[in-house]
Amino acid sequence: MPRYVDHDQRRAEIVEAARYVLAHGGPAELTIRSVAKRLGGSITLVTHFYPTRPELMRAVVTAMNESFDAELADLETGSDARGRLLILLKWMLPLTEQDWVNESGRVQLLGQRGKDASVEEFADGMDARMRDLLREHLEPLVPEDRVETYVDLLRVTVNGIVLAAVEHHDDWPAKRQLTVLEEALSAFGLL
Repeated sequence: MPRYVDHDQRRAEIVEAARYVLAHGGPAELTIRSVAKRLGGSITLVTHFYPTRPELMRAVVTAMNESFDAELADLETGSDARGRLLILLKWMLPLTEQDWVNESGRVQLLGQRGKDASVEEFADGMDARMRDLLREHLEPLVPEDRVETYVDLLRVTVNGIVLAAVEHHDDWPAKRQLTVLEEALSAFGLL
């Protein structure tokens, strides 16, 4: 008799394994085979739910976006608009070792843009979501006609800090990242 498999749970396990492979091995390692190996099964374990790499990548982006929303809601509870913005921006930085691993994988993945359509979808989806989050957090703080400019300023600032921290891990500990972020927010009139 076949054993029962909770399909939602299995999908979540596959996506989590894919996120792990991406973070620890970079984009070259993110294959259906490597995800199946991480799960301890055959590739049909993955392809039954995600027949192609682009479908798996879409699932990873969707899962990340959903986890972002839940995580941020918990962190921001009880904060005013400026506090919420600061929480969001800190959350976007690789302040812990695990954050650094995740961001390192994402940065490596971005290096594959133009070579793989699923990477394009991933990168575009993540950037759109980060910009949406910034927009939502900035709207109560800046004039409506300046929101997009501030989204650009903060996106570039955060991306710059992240890239510096990924490239020069030991030179960009959490304290330095936060100092630069706070100086930028002060310069932009957001503190």
